[in-house]
Amino acid sequence: MELIWIIAVSIALGMDAFSFSLALGMIGIDNKTALRLSTVVAVFHVFMPLLGLWIGQKLGLLFGNVAVGIGAVILLWLGSKMILGAIRGSGEKNIPSLKGFGIFVLAGSVSLDALSVGFSLGTFVSMILPATLIMGFTAGIMTGGGILLGRRIGTWAGSKAEAVGGGILFLIGLRMAFGLVF
Repeated sequence: MELIWIIAVSIALGMDAFSFSLALGMIGIDNKTALRLSTVVAVFHVFMPLLGLWIGQKLGLLFGNVAVGIGAVILLWLGSKMILGAIRGSGEKNIPSLKGFGIFVLAGSVSLDALSVGFSLGTFVSMILPATLIMGFTAGIMTGGGILLGRRIGTWAGSKAEAVGGGILFLIGLRMAFGLVF
């Protein structure tokens, strides 16, 4: 029963990464960057629950709400920037920076829900490290799958792909923000 719970949580956590990578795939990223992003997201989905478990023992749920709020603001800002860039039609794509520190900020923003899962991880799972490895593997696969699917949709959507991708990021940010309120 514990394994079923871990897989269900892993898929739920991977959905933000999937949606995020779908948006990035639609506006286009190269294979090397796609692999690097999938790997970084996977690593974040292993370490964020572990960090959440540790922080949860120290600071409780207050920090989780702050972390999710920061992630929501980042995604709302990126989504808005991409939508406005598409509306202005400057001819250049407003792809969020996936070089240097930027890739860690983006991966971290979609991994913040894994941090909050970590707060209660010890109460549901006895084998914590294998559970977080499954979460990371699932998120990495879902990120890569989202990029591949996004490329297909982006080819079909043409010039509107950036606006649609920005809309997806904005909606993820809204969902995160409303999750804090309700």
